[in-house]
Amino acid sequence: MPVEKVNGLELYYELHGSGEPVALLNGIFMNTSSWAGQRSLLERHYQVLKHDFRDQQKSGRSSAGYSMETHAKDFKTLLEKLAIEHVHVVGTSYGGEVAMMFTHLFPETVRSLSLITTVSEVHYELELIVKRWIRAAETHDANAFVNEWLADVYSHDFLQMNREILIPRIMSLYEEYDFEAAIRLCRCFLNLVDNPLTPYLGEIHCPVLLIAAEQDAVKPLKYSRIIASEIPAAEFHTVRDAGHALFIEKPEHLNTLLLGFLKKVAREHT
Repeated sequence: MPVEKVNGLELYYELHGSGEPVALLNGIFMNTSSWAGQRSLLERHYQVLKHDFRDQQKSGRSSAGYSMETHAKDFKTLLEKLAIEHVHVVGTSYGGEVAMMFTHLFPETVRSLSLITTVSEVHYELELIVKRWIRAAETHDANAFVNEWLADVYSHDFLQMNREILIPRIMSLYEEYDFEAAIRLCRCFLNLVDNPLTPYLGEIHCPVLLIAAEQDAVKPLKYSRIIASEIPAAEFHTVRDAGHALFIEKPEHLNTLLLGFLKKVAREHT
């Protein structure tokens, strides 16, 4: 299992393909395998790096709380250990927040930034959603935990059409799950209530792709519009008929947007 010792714990990572490096940063309850639909396409053109954040799946567990800055510094150390000097950063949801913090701290490392269904600040209704998830995780019951966020992250139509296959598969992934780690990840996200990323966005000057989902109930369109207002040069797309888990609901559409953007960056910035 490929791991690197990073800031006192082991980070699990995967490298696939060759070419310019593209890093895929996980959502909060994701792991590296969640990107299967994107990796298979991107690795034909790029070197694709995925890793589990601290407290995710195959990476080490944190002994205390942490922040988005901690994740960003973990990621930077991992890149250094892998001798990657510059990278296209793609983050979905929680990974998008880490990506924005990383770009703020290490702008010289980022060739481009792709943000998928993410936020730069947390309003009260989103704070309440994540606090619900924490309470569900505190039960240490996989069924209660998954059922608490399932309808939040998938659109109604997608869930209705795929429930017989999707729900058992998701439940199986959480049969042996570190709920305390999930709670720490949620609390890290809630740090954005008092420490938003929005003030940093005006400092971002690399090419930016911003993708929102029309039916996102967790991080609705208004959050992407906030980011777009602070980065007016960003390429902004809204995917119709899709919920928060865009990379699962509309993988082909997402892949087309990502690959088109990365190729455009290569044409315009080489």
